[in-house]
Amino acid sequence: MRKNRFQNKVATSGYTLPVAALLSTLLWCAEGVFTSAMLGGWLLCGLTAYLWMETGNANSLVRVRSLLTPATYVAMMGAAYSLHAWQPATVAACAMLASYNLLFRSYQRTDAVSPLFHSFLCLSIGSLFFPQLLFFVPFYLCYAAIYFRSLTWRTFWAAVVGVLLPYWFVAGYELYAGEVGRFVAHFADLVDFQRLQVESYQHLNGFQLGFAIWVILLSLVAAVHCARTSFNDKIRTRMLLRFLMVQELLIVAFMALQPARFTVLFALLLMNSAPLLAHYFALTGSRFSNSLFVISLFILCALALSGLWMRLSIF
Repeated sequence: MRKNRFQNKVATSGYTLPVAALLSTLLWCAEGVFTSAMLGGWLLCGLTAYLWMETGNANSLVRVRSLLTPATYVAMMGAAYSLHAWQPATVAACAMLASYNLLFRSYQRTDAVSPLFHSFLCLSIGSLFFPQLLFFVPFYLCYAAIYFRSLTWRTFWAAVVGVLLPYWFVAGYELYAGEVGRFVAHFADLVDFQRLQVESYQHLNGFQLGFAIWVILLSLVAAVHCARTSFNDKIRTRMLLRFLMVQELLIVAFMALQPARFTVLFALLLMNSAPLLAHYFALTGSRFSNSLFVISLFILCALALSGLWMRLSIF
């Protein structure tokens, strides 16, 4: 298997992340809307990319030296114009990634009270912006028990306290401000399930839907490759990648079942897909993968330009 194809050169180059960041920034600026919300979204994208860089380096998600994970995320976010402004979707994605980073630190630690507490705390903070993140709590507990082998009675109660702590402070503030109804409405939104019918999917933005389908298909190819070649990775890395694949499956299922929350779940999808795509393109070198990489770049450029044209035509 050759390892000097175009995709491998891009994956291992030190210029990949700066170039992706520059192009994404240009796409951000090309909309011509310079507001605090747009600046906040740009900074949040940079923070999320930095967290992926730190998480990837600390956990060796890719066996070669590569910054393709944050570069992939930054590039996809640059083309996803609906996620450029500061919004609950991008805040929830950043908070979930922070919970990933801390959850990974609990691997095979029976004394993992601190990382599990802070992991669930980050997930709970994210749920203040997107309540449905709380649905991931039982899955996180299963991950801690099955993949990370860090769930004990002590770490379980640390996780519970981490989930409840933000709501303890919010409930106290809302009670003091006399806005208890707003606090109750937050949980009412949590159990507000949309009925599955054809009309539920008609409001979806065609551009965003096509973007999501393209990412899902690429992630499927990457997941199949990851599962077939998992014996090349260390056991720890194997568990982390399986965790990401299960998360990907849950996010896609949630997108299909609750299209009303498609935008927020789209942000979670881009965040979660980045390491899977980076793992695939950095560690393969076949003609098929190289062709797929080139085609993917053209598709991403086409999405970015068509999305920009649509945004500018609105303004």
